[in-house]
Amino acid sequence: MSAATRTAYPNGAARTAAEAVAADLDALPHDDLPHDDRSHHDLPLVVLDLDRARHRYTALREAFPWVDVLYDASALAHPRLLAAVADADGGFAVTHDQALPALLAAGVGGRRILHATPVAHPHESRAAYDAGVRHFVVDAARAVESFAGAPDDLRVILRLRSGLAARPAHRAADGLTPDDALTAATAARGLGVRIAGLSLALPEDLGPAEYVAEIVRAVGVAADIEAVTGFRLRVLDLGAGFPGRSGDRPAERAELARAIRGIVAPATSGVTVTAAAGRAVTAGCVTVVAGETRCEVDPATAGELIDAGAEVVVLDTGSSPLHRLPLLRLPLARAGAPDHRIFRRALRG
Repeated sequence: MSAATRTAYPNGAARTAAEAVAADLDALPHDDLPHDDRSHHDLPLVVLDLDRARHRYTALREAFPWVDVLYDASALAHPRLLAAVADADGGFAVTHDQALPALLAAGVGGRRILHATPVAHPHESRAAYDAGVRHFVVDAARAVESFAGAPDDLRVILRLRSGLAARPAHRAADGLTPDDALTAATAARGLGVRIAGLSLALPEDLGPAEYVAEIVRAVGVAADIEAVTGFRLRVLDLGAGFPGRSGDRPAERAELARAIRGIVAPATSGVTVTAAAGRAVTAGCVTVVAGETRCEVDPATAGELIDAGAEVVVLDTGSSPLHRLPLLRLPLARAGAPDHRIFRRALRG
């Protein structure tokens, strides 16, 4: 994965998708475009609005003061965006096997990372542990066995399968059933593996009522596990896609925040509530520009364009009161492997 996107597109598939975006832009009305205003391969310019992403992340944390909102680096792993979240004392979740290398390359410490990607081999978990990661989410009972003999400070979190009916864009089979979670926790105790809590596997379009139902269900499963195994489950991870459709609905955000506080009672129960937000942070923060035409795109599309060779600028005024100046385009600066790109910040003034 490049520093921009979570998706790998072998055999030129990324270029095909990028060309499709460029063609859509070309179909829109605009003035004749000078040759030097186009990126490599006739691709549009990709603009990352870091100010807006920073604001959206901060707004999420303010809306959910009882939730440790982690930025899902798999949504968009641009090094400037990762640095901005880290500077805000934010944590991170990785849900793709190339997101962790991107975080480490950006200088993010592993102890601020929730590893929520399935670990295929014990060497992978060991490498992540050596990088500082201490919390790992697993979604299968057999995955617990790979942590046998792990250091005392490593903690495993069991991903609980959703109790909702399957949706077209959501794999209902992700995670463990309540019975399987209890079996996995019992086996973990025999292996000396420490179970710290539960993680939810939920669709990204849930409303507050559905979130509440899933949280109540998870609290019940945690109580059963504690009663049988003696584990004190002190982590409830609300999973990726947080906060569902409430991300753009203030009233629903407030409703969900009150429900989390009332059900979990983090201040008195000692339970740490985490949640991984990706789209809720990056929505509306990425634009492609072709001549006088601008078009907002999702991070995956932007990543395809970047992987295909499009140039990038970053809007980042930080705390400066000055108004933004016109965009300045900078060439890519390559480092490390040929497909790993580091993008310079746009100069100002």
